[in-house]
Amino acid sequence: MPPAPLHLTPATLHLTEQGIPYSAAFDDIYHTQDGGLAQARNVFLAGNQLPQRWQGTQHFAICETGFGLGLSFLATWQAWRTDPARGTRLHFISCELHPFSAADLASLYQHLFTDDADLHALGQALIEQWPTLVPGLHRLELADGVVLTLLLGDALEWLPRLSAQIDAFFLDGFAPSKNPELWQAALYQQFTRLAANGATLATYTVAGAVRRGLEAAGFNVARQPGFGSKRQMLTGQFRGKRHRHAAPTTQHAIVIGAGVAGSAIAARLAARGWRITLLDQARAPAQWASGNHAGAYRPVLSGDDNLQARLVRAAFLYGLRGLRKLPNVIWAPCGALQLARDTTEAERFEQLPDRLGLPPEYAQAVTRQAASALAGHELTAGGLWFPQAGWINPPSLVQALLAAAGDQLDAHFGKTVAQLQPGPDGWQAWDAAGQLLASAPVVVLANAADAARFAPELEVGQDGRLVSHLPQAQVPALHTVVCRGGYLTPAHGGLACIGSSPAGASAAGDNLALLAAMLPDAAQGLDASQLGGRRCHRPGTPDRLPLVGPLVAAEAFQPKHAGSLHLAPRRLGLYAFTGLGARGLVWSQLCAELLASQICGEPLPLERELVQALDPARFLARRNK
Repeated sequence: MPPAPLHLTPATLHLTEQGIPYSAAFDDIYHTQDGGLAQARNVFLAGNQLPQRWQGTQHFAICETGFGLGLSFLATWQAWRTDPARGTRLHFISCELHPFSAADLASLYQHLFTDDADLHALGQALIEQWPTLVPGLHRLELADGVVLTLLLGDALEWLPRLSAQIDAFFLDGFAPSKNPELWQAALYQQFTRLAANGATLATYTVAGAVRRGLEAAGFNVARQPGFGSKRQMLTGQFRGKRHRHAAPTTQHAIVIGAGVAGSAIAARLAARGWRITLLDQARAPAQWASGNHAGAYRPVLSGDDNLQARLVRAAFLYGLRGLRKLPNVIWAPCGALQLARDTTEAERFEQLPDRLGLPPEYAQAVTRQAASALAGHELTAGGLWFPQAGWINPPSLVQALLAAAGDQLDAHFGKTVAQLQPGPDGWQAWDAAGQLLASAPVVVLANAADAARFAPELEVGQDGRLVSHLPQAQVPALHTVVCRGGYLTPAHGGLACIGSSPAGASAAGDNLALLAAMLPDAAQGLDASQLGGRRCHRPGTPDRLPLVGPLVAAEAFQPKHAGSLHLAPRRLGLYAFTGLGARGLVWSQLCAELLASQICGEPLPLERELVQALDPARFLARRNK
């Protein structure tokens, strides 16, 4: 069965005669004549007792059912940033079936915020990070500790996939009479599943069916005086009780491994105010697979839109936003071509972007002639074009992530952890001579295949590879990354990279064969025995997906846990972040954000199916089925 199309239908910008944004699809206005910002402040903020309820919190989570113009979000962000008693992090999660394009939002904000420079600046900051319009979760890291997670697509499809505990709900979809598909019991049941202790809600509608549905879902609701021309509005509070994730009171973590995984999790925890003790047996960071001269940064497509393709898509887009904000990373978003290997694959590639419903800014099918024009050199075939892709120098990414951790990071190199033992502070890391290296409530194993020394249930192995270095003067100048069974990068620092073939006596020759399969005659005159290069070992897993999350207590794991991994017993404070394989550059930043969110008990940036697919306990579960 083919996957559901990934195509989103963007909202079309219309204005009423009074200048109010209007949706032709729902035959309804986006806000009342009294003003969208005023409605947000009076209905959604005041109706949820904000800002008072977020004051002094570690993190506070809001869920909205219709992002629309983003006015409720911007009003909330403005209230948060001007509140001196605000908490540390604000998560704003919002669903939108028909998102506006960045260009239309910019036009709307130019019209709406003419007299408010502060809101105009916030709107510009939002537009700068506005995501490519494909369905799924899109996490945007903004200023002031504000995190916007957009669920693009049908709320009734994506809210069940969300992992979060929500403190306040903004019921802000189009009116029930105009959008009855949204306002139904299935939506209210998701509120019940997601609600934290004391969760509140507010909405402009007092329709009887809405009120009865919310009451049946476990909320005490009451009519309140309305805003503007509306006489009444509705507020409510969750009646149930929930166990809340208890993050460590001491925000200190030991991270073992200073490659792209270790540096990424250090940066994401430091952004939350954590102290990081980084330990690595090498004498400097990025000495293993993260030390390559250049690597491809691109998405992948699959006809069935499988787990790997979905994870790559989410991580690729999240990582792009991160790369644009990180200073001193050596990278180039020059685009990447994936060439077809035969006529069958060429026919499949020709149909794939349209079949999946992907926007052209994400992926396009291109002929051989078009691909050659993009690359600036004759290629052997056409294929897929990823305009936002490119290449990265991994050591510079590692250094930039470590620099982003700032004074929160205490790095120690040339230190090999021989033992991890429980201690009074949670965990203790010891070397072979019996010297205590560090102690902290949390340990993250980001040390590639070596992580299995501390957690034998992790099925992570070493995959030896060779990346060959091609002198710039000896290879054609390329405008883009080119891939076909391997990858070829444009020259950087005098060298282009071709790889990566399995390490062995013929590896350099195999890399030249990859080159010849992409660029006709480009390998002629090159002597494999004279090429420089770099051998490395990539940590891989049997299903080619990373290992990200809390480690299981293997001795207490029972067959009943195999089908319910979220109930599996865990080793308190011990986490894995490894198995990144061939896609570490793409996966690292989003997987680090996932892990930091798990450690801190914050809403997760990935849907539940993908979180479970990355669970370090999955292989143990499969053996116990």
